[in-house]
Amino acid sequence: MSQSITDEIFLAMENGELQAYYQPQYDARKGVIGGAEALVRWVKKDGTVIPPMEFIPELESNGKVTLVDWYIAEAACKTLRKLGDKAVKISVNFSRKHASDVNFVKRLERLVAAYGIDKRLFGVEITETDVVVDKQLVVQWIEDVEKAGFPVAIDDFGTGMSSLSLMKDIPAHIIKIDRSFLNDNCQSEKGRVTLESVFYFAHRLKLDTVVEGVETPEQLHFLHACDCDLIQGFLFSKPIPESAFLTMCIEEAPVDVKTGNPLEFKSGFGTLRLLVESVYRKYPLIVYVNLSKNSYYTMRKESFINDSLSATGTYDEGYCYVKTLIAKEYHEIMDEAFLRENLLKAHANGEEKVIRMVPQHHSDGRKVLMCIEDYFMTSEVSKDVFMVCFFQEIDAEEYEVNAVKERKEV
Repeated sequence: MSQSITDEIFLAMENGELQAYYQPQYDARKGVIGGAEALVRWVKKDGTVIPPMEFIPELESNGKVTLVDWYIAEAACKTLRKLGDKAVKISVNFSRKHASDVNFVKRLERLVAAYGIDKRLFGVEITETDVVVDKQLVVQWIEDVEKAGFPVAIDDFGTGMSSLSLMKDIPAHIIKIDRSFLNDNCQSEKGRVTLESVFYFAHRLKLDTVVEGVETPEQLHFLHACDCDLIQGFLFSKPIPESAFLTMCIEEAPVDVKTGNPLEFKSGFGTLRLLVESVYRKYPLIVYVNLSKNSYYTMRKESFINDSLSATGTYDEGYCYVKTLIAKEYHEIMDEAFLRENLLKAHANGEEKVIRMVPQHHSDGRKVLMCIEDYFMTSEVSKDVFMVCFFQEIDAEEYEVNAVKERKEV
């Protein structure tokens, strides 16, 4: 880009021709706007819209692109202020050049403070490629931005060769999965398995996911089966001017996500999610135990046992806590079944499970039964004795009614 064109860009900023367009990001389950990405557009006085690919690369080569980044950042803050209590998180793109600016975080904090913006509503995006080029510097920069309270997203995730390593090492909590994963319209088994794997790792690492370039119902259906968080693409909205975006957010009109049949694509992740949901519906608390090592950790969705039971600990301590929820006259029955030494004996005797149902103390006075189902498990790589414990709370009166009904039918 010649110096005169560079000057023209700066003049465009002064004249308001350089504008922030917003591409909404929709909640993949509810169809409501969950965020947006701020994108730069050069809108000339005659109405001609010049896309960023026609001027940003040259600004990058001239070292002037950071000025445009900050210009769009301020535009996003102005938009967030206009939205008020209707505001959704708006993400702004920054390059690795900002990672060299030791005052970046302070400058960003001053900017959002000037407009009274909650930091959580201002997202920072940086591309995977930028991270790879100067990993050590950029990773530290991301950590500093996150610590300051700004959410960071890794943009174009999956375009590089070190994506899995990035998921492990980078302190960001959001990944924007690149549109290249959708190239085959989610029709090939290989493409679906690859995309499923990305979501699997993301969810295991507790990362939020945004998918770019969603353009067809087929893509949307598969992404829903993968439990995607947000979707961005022409299927629902192209990048739009601020005025249209403000209207869209204020009216809060959801789009029809048309989730379809989650089993349509034979998605392993989708069917697993349905299985887990059904198990949780019956058993709100599941505990994994290593009896040999006297340890446990919980996997729970909604537990009737309060937080006094820690997420991890020794089995003996966890069992002692569970006993406090049971009437004392049933403690002997509990010990015979669930003391660790008795469980180990049961396993040695060839039993596959130990199940008991006992009355539980309930704070609201309801008569309830606690059903505890312990299933012994083995491992090919360890001689330890493992166990999975399922806890279920049952209404005692309803249980008695059903029991009487079953006896009458017999």
